[in-house]
Amino acid sequence: MLLIHLMVATVMLSGIYAYLLNATVPVVAMRSTNTVFMGLASWRDFLFWGIPGLAHANELKANQTVTVQRTMRDWLNETLILFTNINGEDLSSILRAELPRVAKNNLASTPAITKAKVPAFNVAKNLGKPVVAVYHTHTAESFIPSSGVAHSPGGQIGEIAEVGDALIQALAKQGISGVQDTTIHDYPSFMKAYGASEVTVKKLLQEQPSLQMIFDIHRDADKRENVIATVNGETVAKISIIVAQGQADLPQPHWKENYALAKLIDEKCNEKYPGLSRGIQLVEWRYNQHLHPHALLLEVGSHETSKAEAMRSMEMLGDVIVEILQGND
Repeated sequence: MLLIHLMVATVMLSGIYAYLLNATVPVVAMRSTNTVFMGLASWRDFLFWGIPGLAHANELKANQTVTVQRTMRDWLNETLILFTNINGEDLSSILRAELPRVAKNNLASTPAITKAKVPAFNVAKNLGKPVVAVYHTHTAESFIPSSGVAHSPGGQIGEIAEVGDALIQALAKQGISGVQDTTIHDYPSFMKAYGASEVTVKKLLQEQPSLQMIFDIHRDADKRENVIATVNGETVAKISIIVAQGQADLPQPHWKENYALAKLIDEKCNEKYPGLSRGIQLVEWRYNQHLHPHALLLEVGSHETSKAEAMRSMEMLGDVIVEILQGND
């Protein structure tokens, strides 16, 4: 945490220095063996800016020089990414940097998982009552291709809520009742969003004891090519299934049961809609999954996919969930 703060302070001071010089930061492309990444200056550039006279020592000839003008905002954001892995344009990256415990683990690197019992559900005994709940810890999340922004501003509900509703509607078409909670959790404090959404989950469980599954629906912040698939001739957003294992100071007694449900959903997706599931990821946190044995976090596409692509994937997921509920009743 201290390192991140020091890095941020360094970036801010460097930004002020750059502003005093020109308010834009020119970046000179180095020779072919040293390319400029994302318009960022190399370590040599930082050295040259700090030592007068060296700035011209490694310049290319006029016909070999490419100058890229960066705005103050671009330069600060890209430098922040370089040193802290925080993207000022995407709030979720701040959460990942501030809470290292949420870093995702590769299943292949984790110890063998004890086979959990296949989950059983009581749909028939709860006819007409909600058996699936959807909520959104990061309620402001949106999709740039359809809304123009990654997050709706000022405590407004983002497009992710429409994606969650698409799942509820897909279930309703097949006779499965669900409920969606669109309480805003990530405003005014994005960093306290999970504490706020925990209150919502507890309220849902108290008001709807018939619930069999609970999904916290998000979108990822990955590149588009990593989160789309063509399924039945349609472009859809891939779905990542996140299972929280907890930590020593964050007990998660239900993680194996949640993993069993995740595995079932992943397998059914691969059977019915190959390519829809992006797989299961284990994380060392809780994401409110300690509150229910069938609670999962789903990441649907990313900020670079469209709302329509994410909604199509929810319709397919609805088919999968109905089959699981009816087959395991």
